[in-house]
Amino acid sequence: MSVLRVGPLVRAIRSDSVTIWTEWYQPCEVTISVRLTAEQGVNSETITVRGHTVTVGERHYALSLLTGLQAASWYDYQVQRETRHGVSVADAQAMLQCFRTLDAPDSHTPLRLAYGSCRRLSAETGDALSAFGPWLLRHWHERETRWPHLLLMIGDQIYADEPGERKQAAQTFEEFAYMYEQAWTADVNVRQLLAMLPTYTIFDDHEIMNDWNITPTWHAEMLREGKEQTFIDGLVAYWLYQGWGNIGLQEADSHPLLQIMQQAAQNGQDALEPLRALLRQSLYQQIRLQWHYTIPTAPPIFVTDLRTDRALPHDKANPVDVVPRIMSEVQMEALRTWLRVHADSTVLVACSVPAILPPLIGLAEYITGLRPFQQARIRFLRLLGHKLAAFQEKLAIDLSFDHWPAFNDTWRELVALLDTRRYDIVMLSGDVHFSYAMSACRHRWRKRSATLYQLVASPFRNILGLRDEQLVLGQAWMKRADFGGLHARVLPMREPATRRRVQHDMLFENVVALVTCQPRSGERGAYDIQQVYLGLVEEELQEVGETVM
Repeated sequence: MSVLRVGPLVRAIRSDSVTIWTEWYQPCEVTISVRLTAEQGVNSETITVRGHTVTVGERHYALSLLTGLQAASWYDYQVQRETRHGVSVADAQAMLQCFRTLDAPDSHTPLRLAYGSCRRLSAETGDALSAFGPWLLRHWHERETRWPHLLLMIGDQIYADEPGERKQAAQTFEEFAYMYEQAWTADVNVRQLLAMLPTYTIFDDHEIMNDWNITPTWHAEMLREGKEQTFIDGLVAYWLYQGWGNIGLQEADSHPLLQIMQQAAQNGQDALEPLRALLRQSLYQQIRLQWHYTIPTAPPIFVTDLRTDRALPHDKANPVDVVPRIMSEVQMEALRTWLRVHADSTVLVACSVPAILPPLIGLAEYITGLRPFQQARIRFLRLLGHKLAAFQEKLAIDLSFDHWPAFNDTWRELVALLDTRRYDIVMLSGDVHFSYAMSACRHRWRKRSATLYQLVASPFRNILGLRDEQLVLGQAWMKRADFGGLHARVLPMREPATRRRVQHDMLFENVVALVTCQPRSGERGAYDIQQVYLGLVEEELQEVGETVM
């Protein structure tokens, strides 16, 4: 049996540094050694870092940070462990172990990224993420020009509430951890993919529970039903398997969860209970934990948290009085500040759920999110507003309306951001189990105003229910809509091989999306965006759709 339980995974990366995440069967000292590939430096220096595993719930993890790397360079790496019995190489099933550092921030070169979401192992369908590993290997000799520089997995990495095989939904840390282990090791192609492509992630709802925080009252209702430990242990597992690797390049004093990991590595104690205690405080809003983060690519990327950071009632607040928000005012201000810093560039914003939906669906969600009379001074109108808000919440849950248009305050703030910008915002999303692209603008005829592009790739491995697919197709004739201050339209999609229009401009299949951001000639900071969808054709990934921007 391999001494390495999960991994290695190439996680947060920069032009001069990288983090390698591993999980082990036993506590040990982990050594990661990297050197330039033979093509780039035969006599290159080996860079080595050592660190001890952190024990959490009798499982053993390490996140190794390597610095002093060259920009835009290919490295091979080796993973070793040292115990009292000696040193051994973790073969990780003899996988290729390599990565490419990011380009220097001022290089003005194209950025390529892959993204997608929603991978349910129990789904009886093909697995696009699994097929992506062989696709990379088929293009090994073209990796400098064809491989994406990073992979964004933006939601539903596991289906903790739908484990399949007649098993119960995950409730304990060990059950959540086992599901991540299966997701990332049961398929050798996925394990190979994660060992060589820098990967960033963010959660959606199924990492914990379907419709997680869909309304302000949902949180309290679940706690009354005894779900506290499920939430806490699910978040502990999220932190270890996803969040830690996203922000592992930060200093420990910048995040309290990083501090716990550092202390546990030093004192050798099991970190499970300290992590639980901190996340319990977060659950009851006694402290604020930041799950959103940024990636210093060019163009830059802001990865949002649209699940834990929604508006929830305080202890003394009436839940009906709480205006629904898909992200807190604190995170929205962080997004505004980040946009001001990058005012002279196109930017990418990763969201687990889309902001712009197919026109009729988006319009329906927007209407559901309106809250008339809720702040009225006349008592009768205010009571009427509360009754209407309660009905709207029930409707939102029944129809799974939990995307941006259903949260009116944050929707207006998002729309207002376009008025402050000259350069475009490109949103990358998943969640909905079909793929499409849209554009939206504030002023249809103003040539120099920013455009909001919504690109959606979903799922990696899942299906859209028949009823939902019929609803989506039933409104597909509508290509444009004006609501909530935006003029939105569906972007055409065509088949790359034949150039024919894809039916309905949507894909209802498992995909990985490839996005290329090409610097625009003569306009510094502006990028032309290209998107191609890779779908399964005879069990291999091939180009099945191309967005016409």
